[in-house]
Amino acid sequence: MPSETEDIKRVLAICFRMGDNQTADDLERILSFDMGWMDTDTAHDAIKALTFAGWIKDNDGTLSPNCEVKGIQAPLGWQPRPSRLTDPAVNESHAVEKPPTPIHPQTVIKPKPEVTDSDPRAKVEKRLIRYIAKKAKLDSDEVKRRAERKVSALGYCTTWLALCLISREQDLEMSAIIDSLSAS
Repeated sequence: MPSETEDIKRVLAICFRMGDNQTADDLERILSFDMGWMDTDTAHDAIKALTFAGWIKDNDGTLSPNCEVKGIQAPLGWQPRPSRLTDPAVNESHAVEKPPTPIHPQTVIKPKPEVTDSDPRAKVEKRLIRYIAKKAKLDSDEVKRRAERKVSALGYCTTWLALCLISREQDLEMSAIIDSLSAS
């Protein structure tokens, strides 16, 4: 049975396989949409936990692995236990950098509370908008505008369904999007 650190290194090798640094949104997409290992909320928690434990370096929003990932391979069909990513062992081989202390106190602006939707798929709408915008090479505001138009034109259409329709219109691969909405 592979150790927890081997599993973490395999995940990082898959996420950073092209050698490029990633954003947190990119990693969430890889873990949830591309690989189908977990829902987007769990992927978000995993990225935060791996960064805090020293496995991922965060350089002003640009993430990179904090261990050697070249030559690490995962067997066909392998997938990690989500708990190993959301509650990872501390990366002992690399020191965890502490974030710089702000010089000036920052004012925290609390967003106004949104109306919560009883549909669990509503949680992934913002991430889905960013994903569609990136894949379709559109502005996020444009994707949101199109979704709002569809909702108002179709009457009983939800935002996530409108986003699925936009994805289809843009000839995007639908299976990962549908799976992410059905797993929520």
